[in-house]
Amino acid sequence: MIMLEFTDKTIWTGRLDDEDGTLGLRWHQAIQTKNFSEIAFNSEENIALLGFCSDEGVRRNKGRIGARNAPDQIRKSLANLPFNKENQKQIFDFGNILLVNENLESAREEQIECVSTLLRNNFFPIILGGGHETALGDYLGMTSQFKKIGIINIDAHFDLRIPVENSTSGTPFFEMAQFCQNNDREFHYLCIGIQSNGNTQALFQRAEELEVKTILVDEVHVDLNFVLRQIEDFAVHFDALYLSLDLDVLDGAFAPGVSAPSVNGLTPFQVKSILQKIIETKKVKLFDVVELNPELDQDNHTAKLAAHFIQEFTLR
Repeated sequence: MIMLEFTDKTIWTGRLDDEDGTLGLRWHQAIQTKNFSEIAFNSEENIALLGFCSDEGVRRNKGRIGARNAPDQIRKSLANLPFNKENQKQIFDFGNILLVNENLESAREEQIECVSTLLRNNFFPIILGGGHETALGDYLGMTSQFKKIGIINIDAHFDLRIPVENSTSGTPFFEMAQFCQNNDREFHYLCIGIQSNGNTQALFQRAEELEVKTILVDEVHVDLNFVLRQIEDFAVHFDALYLSLDLDVLDGAFAPGVSAPSVNGLTPFQVKSILQKIIETKKVKLFDVVELNPELDQDNHTAKLAAHFIQEFTLR
């Protein structure tokens, strides 16, 4: 059993600067909460937020649970961000997909249908995870709308583990490769920020066998501009890009609130520059932010970073 829960409107509250009129608007004043029964086709693309409240994949992967509470925490961090009515797209919040009885697979079926529906009605989905098991449903939801999809994952880990019994937070991109093989599709995967000390030799070998384009974290540190050129070269081949941001790609000093904090990870500036370059391609059709663990965060530093990165997509 799964449930699609309407967003608690009290989450979208914050400071009011009424004396500044529309120039003083913040997200909590601009957001429009809706449920799927109200969805309609948009002539212009709008932003759609959808939470995937799961850390079942993290639990199966023997990680530290807590990411199921991330979507609403990200919303709280978005609420007080400034909103430019003239330059930003309309933003709709369609609530959260909840897991019941640890049934990740049933929740994923609901997720696939929701993502597909949003894309079909000309929304740009921003999916708030959840563990990185969120990724598989997002990608599969895109496949009903797009044929030639490039996958970009900003992550310290490949997440190419082979499922032993069920999906986990460590298996989604291997499962995407399997899906492509079984459905006459090409698998094109660019992973940015990979940690040599965070992935086994088996994972590096699997990435090579699957022809994954790998950019190590140290390569970003040495020459960010080279990485940005690699993104341009990758994106040109596709009609649509699926973009996933795993917050554990950031150094633990900046992002302590994740299941697996990184040492020698990326800086917020580097991640923001990478996101901006990917946005410039104008091919991103879905963006997800995953692996925020509010139970491990410090003063909401990681949640605020997630909100900061999401803001980039409302200005694109």
